[in-house]
Amino acid sequence: MRAEVINLGLATAGTATGPDIVMALSGYLASLGLELGSITCVGEQEREVEDAVGQAIKRSHLVIITGGRPQGQYPAYVSGREELAKKAVAKLLGLRLILQADLLASIKETYKARGVEMPAGLEKKALLPKGARAVVDPQGPPSGFYLAHGGRYVLYTSRLSRDVEAAIPPEIAAALSANIRAGVRKKGRVLRTYGLDESMVAETVKDVAGAETSIALYSSAKGVDISVSVRAETAEKAEELLADISLEAARRLGDYIYGAGTETMEEEVARLLIEKKLTIATAESCTGGLIAKRLTDVPGSSAYMERGVVTYSNLAKEELLGIPARTIEEHGAVSKETAEAMAEGIRWNAKTSIGLSVTGIAGPTGGTMTKPVGLVYIGMATKDGVAVKGYNFPGDRDAVRFASSQRALDIVRRYLIS
Repeated sequence: MRAEVINLGLATAGTATGPDIVMALSGYLASLGLELGSITCVGEQEREVEDAVGQAIKRSHLVIITGGRPQGQYPAYVSGREELAKKAVAKLLGLRLILQADLLASIKETYKARGVEMPAGLEKKALLPKGARAVVDPQGPPSGFYLAHGGRYVLYTSRLSRDVEAAIPPEIAAALSANIRAGVRKKGRVLRTYGLDESMVAETVKDVAGAETSIALYSSAKGVDISVSVRAETAEKAEELLADISLEAARRLGDYIYGAGTETMEEEVARLLIEKKLTIATAESCTGGLIAKRLTDVPGSSAYMERGVVTYSNLAKEELLGIPARTIEEHGAVSKETAEAMAEGIRWNAKTSIGLSVTGIAGPTGGTMTKPVGLVYIGMATKDGVAVKGYNFPGDRDAVRFASSQRALDIVRRYLIS
C-alpha cells in the first residue's frame, strides 16, 4: 500500500516537509502498512493542484495534502490553500461542498470562549466535501479535513509536525491497518546518527538489510537518519526482525547513534544529565544562546540546566566569566585559549558539573586568512579538566550556528556515555 504527500505552496515546501517530519512520517506510515511513495510540491494554481491531487488519488491509498502553515499560527491564516484542496478533492471525486452547521457552531463557540470575534471568512472551514469530517485542532478551529472514497483516503492538514501520529485521524489509521494484506505485516523504525557523513553510514550498514528489509538514509544538519522498514508474516515476526536489524546497525555504528524516531540531540543530553544527576551551564558567543535554548526546550530542564550566558563582547567575557583581558589580547576572542577560559569560567561561576563554551565566526563577515568564517572553538570543563577543539563549519550564518550547537551537545553526550 502506498501513501504520498502533496505540499501546497512552493515557498514553504522546505519547512512543511523537513527531514525530521519526513522520517517521522515514513516510520509511522510503515507501522500502518504503507510506504511513503513521494512528496510533491505544487504552486497555488487550481489546475496544478487538481492535476497533482488527481494523479495521487489514482496511485495511492492515502493522500496527505498539507498547506505548510508556519509554526504557531492558527489554521485561519492559510484558508486559501485549504480552499484549493477542498475544491480539487470535491471536483475530482464528484462531491458537492456542504455547509456543516454543527461544525460552524463549534468554530464560533471556540472564538466566543476566548472573548474574541471570529475572523472574517473563517466560516468557510465548515464548508466541506460531502462525507468529509473536520480534523480537530486543540489550538483553535479545525486544522483540516479528511474523507474516505472508494477505498482511498484523502487528508488535508494545515501543517505536518514531528508528531505525525497526532496529525493523522485515528479513524484513517485504523482503517489502513485493517486493510493490510493478509500474511504480510510491515514495521518501521528510525535511528539517528551524528558524526559520520551519509557515505560512511551507508558503508557501515550496507549489508544489514535482507530480502524483506529496506534501509533509507536522510542527511541533514542534525546528522544522518536511518529509516529501517521490514516485512514479515505476522506483526510479532516483523517486530522481532526490526529489533534484530536495529540492534545490528546500532552495534556497528556504536556511539554515533544518539537517538531513535524523532528524538533530538538535546533530548538525549537531557535524559543523560537527569539519569546521572549532573548539571550544566553554558557560555556562548557566536551561537547567541542557541545551545541554552535547545537545552531548555526540553520539559523538566530545570533539573539540569543551571544558567546560560551570551558573552558576545570581549568586555562581557571579562566581566561575566572572569577571563583575563590579556588572554583575549594575545590569542583573540576566537581561540582555543578563550574557549577554555570561558568553559572554566562558567563552570566556576555556576558551580555546575559541566561548563560548555562556544566562540567562533558565524559570518558572513569577520573572517580572516588565519581565522575564516566558520571557525568555531568548543570547550567543555568538567571535574576531569578542560577540553577544547576547533572546527570549521560550512554554510551561512544560521548553518554555522546550528552546526556549532549540534556538535557542542554531541560533545556533552559523548562525555556522559563514556
